[in-house]
Amino acid sequence: MPPPPPHIPQVNERAVLQKLNPTHGLPLEKLYPAGKVLIASMVAKGWIKKQPDGRTYCRTSAGDEALRAIIPLTR
Repeated sequence: MPPPPPHIPQVNERAVLQKLNPTHGLPLEKLYPAGKVLIASMVAKGWIKKQPDGRTYCRTSAGDEALRAIIPLTR
């Protein structure tokens, strides 16, 4: 099976995006099962950002778009 397009979040990424909102951040411990590597990948994609407190993360507008992306059906 081919890998999913990079603009469509995978299962763990989607779970993190659904937990976050644009204004109130959550610490890494609350984003389980995501670990540091997945969070770093999502920050690099611009879907989430670290809050000024340096401890919590929130969803960006790009993360909102990724969450609304239509998942293609493969058969």
